Amino acid sequence: MRILARHTMPAILAILLTLLLTACGLERTVPPTSQPEPLPAAAPAAITDAQALSGLNTLINDTPPASAEYEAGRQALAPAAHSPAVSDDLRRVLTQVLAFDPPRLRQRWESHQKAQADAAALYAANPAIDTKALTGARVLRRLGPALYLVRLPSGETVFLASGRKYKNNSRLKGIRVLERQRPKPDASKGDLVDELADQPRTFSEISRQDAKQIEERRAPALAELHRLQSEGESLEREVAADLARLDALTREVNAVIGPELLPQSQRPAPSALIRNVQRMAKSYSRGQYYRYALPVTGLPQVDATLKGYLEERRAEVQALLKSTGIGRGRARANVDRIAFSAYTASPVLLSIRFEEMRDTGGAHPNTTYASFVFDLRTQAQLMLADIFTDAPAALGVLSQLATRRMALVLDGLAFPEGMEPKAENFSIFVLDGAELVFTFPPYQVASYAQGTQTLRVPLFHPRLAPLLTPKVKEALAVK
Repeated sequence: MRILARHTMPAILAILLTLLLTACGLERTVPPTSQPEPLPAAAPAAITDAQALSGLNTLINDTPPASAEYEAGRQALAPAAHSPAVSDDLRRVLTQVLAFDPPRLRQRWESHQKAQADAAALYAANPAIDTKALTGARVLRRLGPALYLVRLPSGETVFLASGRKYKNNSRLKGIRVLERQRPKPDASKGDLVDELADQPRTFSEISRQDAKQIEERRAPALAELHRLQSEGESLEREVAADLARLDALTREVNAVIGPELLPQSQRPAPSALIRNVQRMAKSYSRGQYYRYALPVTGLPQVDATLKGYLEERRAEVQALLKSTGIGRGRARANVDRIAFSAYTASPVLLSIRFEEMRDTGGAHPNTTYASFVFDLRTQAQLMLADIFTDAPAALGVLSQLATRRMALVLDGLAFPEGMEPKAENFSIFVLDGAELVFTFPPYQVASYAQGTQTLRVPLFHPRLAPLLTPKVKEALAVK
């Protein structure tokens, strides 16, 4: 009993104490069971310079702007802007990239295409009417009581239906006319298209009041055409501004990441490698001459290569002059002008690009280009095969980049065959610092009206850098 009491007394006292506290409206506080404190969450790993450099290179140089991939790349780089492991210069351009509003060029071009399509449809429904088409024409002869044969200033012969009397050989002044529509050929009646097209055009004279009414009826359509034209021009300016913003950001970023990704020595100004400029020129007549500018480096093989190119162009001009004739009165225009631009990538890498403007009396002059990249240590000319270890693979990348760029610049009006991965399509290039700059002359990737196009590609492009030859890397680093 004593043993039982010794073990049960504390428990009985505890029960009595609990009942007493409950009766008094109090509750006994039971200390909570102790739980282990949660471990602090692991801090995200700091993004290093190398990771930020690689991500920026891919984003800026190999990702279409305003795409899902572009936005995903920016989000992946966001933590780097606050990482203590990232340098100040890299953080600065990272901040610019994150704050950049990528241009929505596809939407602008779609609006541009719609404006052009609307203008074309409106013009087709409201064709231009020239009520003064016969001003300055000469009356050849009278064909009937109200019909005349008239020759336009262009030399074309047309009919004029008029109730007024005109003398033969008289000039028409202040006359208002309306051209009659030609009948459309009807195959079921045996009409031949060629026969109808050969028929002279016919104009009917109308009064000034009639001409005024025609202009008033067409005025709303003309105003809408002007509005659509202005809208198209405004969209083109906006595209140009967006491209300028995109290119400015690309230059800013590449200026920071380039030296880290591809070590390069300080490059001299082109004038430091070109001793003087010789003029090659001769005039045969006022519209027949050539004017060439020849850079001279003092290096025999380099100078011979450059002069040889100009000598070939001069021989071509002289051959043309022999076939067309030289001298005033029987000479056809034959003008050839060649200027050059020089670029450097290091003290031993010099590039020359010739721009030729040749006018042979056609609708417009033609512009062509030729380029030469020299390693001044050996005086050898470098081709793409000397720059990349795998030229076909490099051409595949360049073709994709050119297609992407021309889609932004030309609204899908580019000629795809001019951007195919062929060596001849990318044969005109220079090394400008750490960039390959390709030139596409008129007619290669777009029409003459679109002008010359260029493509700038950094040598440290994520898919091209692994293909650079050791010889080029060494030449870039020469001091």
